[in-house]
Amino acid sequence: MAAAQSEHLASIDWQRGKWADAKGKYSREHTWWLAGGAKFKASDAYFLLPEGYRDGAKIDPEKMFVVTIASAHMLSWLHLAFGMGSEVLAYSDEAHGVITELGEGVYWVSEIILHPKITYSERSSATPAAEARLHELAHEQCFIASSIKTKVTVRGAHSRRLGNTPR
Repeated sequence: MAAAQSEHLASIDWQRGKWADAKGKYSREHTWWLAGGAKFKASDAYFLLPEGYRDGAKIDPEKMFVVTIASAHMLSWLHLAFGMGSEVLAYSDEAHGVITELGEGVYWVSEIILHPKITYSERSSATPAAEARLHELAHEQCFIASSIKTKVTVRGAHSRRLGNTPR
């Protein structure tokens, strides 16, 4: 096995909280600590929480998975675009994760749909075909995308489904 090229540190902290005296009950709220000092309050996905267990945390692992894929794809795309001489001024994306039941109460994030909106400088632009090809290359070269089985689709003026088929 090859030596690790990079390590990314994070830790979580959970305590039973107000449910400490209630047999079989527990809080889903916990804290994420990322190396560098970022701290986030997280919980389970809202739809998974039974009534009475829902808390004020707005971040959940499912949302973070979706935004991680969108962010990694954007960074790969920008790397390629700038490497080819494009002058991109802005890139925004409203990514959408689809959670599907596999059966018997087991769920997975089956698809992430990206909706990138890209603004180029006056001196630069890309045809829809060139932009689509950049999205394909970005997906192929993104190490986060290579690490998942979730289907990733890019939608915009042109729709593209990128790699990753369920295993």
